[in-house]
Amino acid sequence: FFQRTTHQIMFITTTTLLLLSTIANPFSLNNFHRYHDRSCLHRSGKQWQQEVQVHPVSVTTTATATRRRSSISSDHASTSEEQPEIHPSSSSSSAPPSSSLLSKEQRSTFHHEVPLPNSYYTQILSNDNSLQGVATKLRQYYDQHFCDPRQPNANRFIWDPWFVQVGDTLKHLKKSSETVGEGETGVLDGEEEATNEQVQYSLKRIQSSTFFTSPTEQDNAHNKNDEEELTLFDDLVNELTTLGRSIGLTAITPPWMSLYMDGDRQNLHTDAPQGQMAFVLSLCRDDNYVKNGSNDFSGGETMLLRSDILDYWKGFDGSKGLECGDIMRFVPPSPLGRCIVFDPRIPHGVNTVDGTLDPRKGRVVIHGWYNEPEVCFFGPWQKRDSDIDHDNVYYDNDDPATRAANQILEDSFQPLLQTLSSGEIGRVMGYLAIQLEIDEYGEVDNVLAVCDTLRADWDDYRGVIGYDEAERPVMEDAVSDVRLTIYETLKNLHFGDGEPGRVIVVPFAFE
Repeated sequence: FFQRTTHQIMFITTTTLLLLSTIANPFSLNNFHRYHDRSCLHRSGKQWQQEVQVHPVSVTTTATATRRRSSISSDHASTSEEQPEIHPSSSSSSAPPSSSLLSKEQRSTFHHEVPLPNSYYTQILSNDNSLQGVATKLRQYYDQHFCDPRQPNANRFIWDPWFVQVGDTLKHLKKSSETVGEGETGVLDGEEEATNEQVQYSLKRIQSSTFFTSPTEQDNAHNKNDEEELTLFDDLVNELTTLGRSIGLTAITPPWMSLYMDGDRQNLHTDAPQGQMAFVLSLCRDDNYVKNGSNDFSGGETMLLRSDILDYWKGFDGSKGLECGDIMRFVPPSPLGRCIVFDPRIPHGVNTVDGTLDPRKGRVVIHGWYNEPEVCFFGPWQKRDSDIDHDNVYYDNDDPATRAANQILEDSFQPLLQTLSSGEIGRVMGYLAIQLEIDEYGEVDNVLAVCDTLRADWDDYRGVIGYDEAERPVMEDAVSDVRLTIYETLKNLHFGDGEPGRVIVVPFAFE
């Protein structure tokens, strides 16, 4: 009891300090120290700096509902090391699309909106339309790159043929009690060797910034100014981050582009440290995938372990068996332009590709991670001015109206976080993005979950927490308790009179 109480007090103090430094002024944080890598992604019209952010304040305890600074994180098939970050262009000519001014129907979203009290764990979200335009351009550029297989091209020599077996990593299967489950007898003869020979990753990959930049553009990048036209890679970053803002994630790590041909795959793995959500953008031609009537390749689906399998013994039914489709989800690599995001804590991989050895006909995707949660504003937060072209103005969180809204959120979040960290509610883990829809009177019309990967921490499960009027036991449901507590706080906020259509996306990261 003493240890738990001390833990909670430390959490409340740390969380309060973090909120005071992040909510009040999210675009000018003094407590975020930036170290710039000397290598830059040089673009025609824009120089993209790779950055690594160091967060001195780290909160990883009960109900860690923290909201952090904006940035960009990437690829889901990489190492576990911290990834550098890319930020979208901030120049007037290269600002992201004015999503903050678009109507609810026009905004780039994942079209997942559930009333917060009724929300549920959502493993994967999808958008098939918003990135169609940039994906088509990227695919055309890719096809031009490989159009003549006899024509020498220096860029073809900079692909990384990434092949990793389990035994090639530091995570070998060891003959130790730590590697077997409760009641198991240990590692069998030959099991370690067989496991180490399994293929973990087999694919060809390249940094998207490198592939979508010609040598001439690389040489001239330092001579360009911010007012020049966006390049294809700039468009990719802006489109991805615009979509990410709809779920409160404003950053991606430098995205990889990967090519899968015959025999290539990714075996099951997790990559939770890289970001709150992983993303995969398909550049596969619809006529290359076998299920669309092609003979070029089969396989290549994104595989995810079904969430109920992770709770396999909960409600176990021994009267029926399970097959592949009951255990795994398979998301096809088409159509072109589909962007999926999923919970990177879930074991996932890429199904073995069978068929082509032609890079023009294989599985081609851009992938990475979304991270850095930040409160995001959409709609007409500033009063209309006839002298302002509102279709081209890009508002950020440092506008007067949004600063005032941030202050309202800060005032409400102090008691909310104290409640979440009091120990009265069980611990949860995951990411929750909440969309507040505000009417012209400043009242909150709807409180919707647009991304929800919350799961209960079973190490803190308390079982029966009381009894109802009929003396029936009431079991703890920490996730529902957290959702309801947040809902009760946010539904009663008032943001002042304004134009209808204002929206705020508020992210919570529970670690």
